[in-house]
Amino acid sequence: MKSNHTSCLLSFLGLSVATSPFIISILTLYYLTEWMTELGKASEEIFRSERLPLLNFPHFD
Repeated sequence: MKSNHTSCLLSFLGLSVATSPFIISILTLYYLTEWMTELGKASEEIFRSERLPLLNFPHFD
């Protein structure tokens, strides 16, 4: 009876250890996509036309 309880505990522990990298990778991908989205929004703000300097080109007639 004691061996069955230990076996159950070891299988539960093994499953927990095997599952944790998947959960960590899913959370990492989620935060990476959030960061990339915010980076895209920030770069959009930088390159908006009202923020860019006006360039005066000479006209040749």
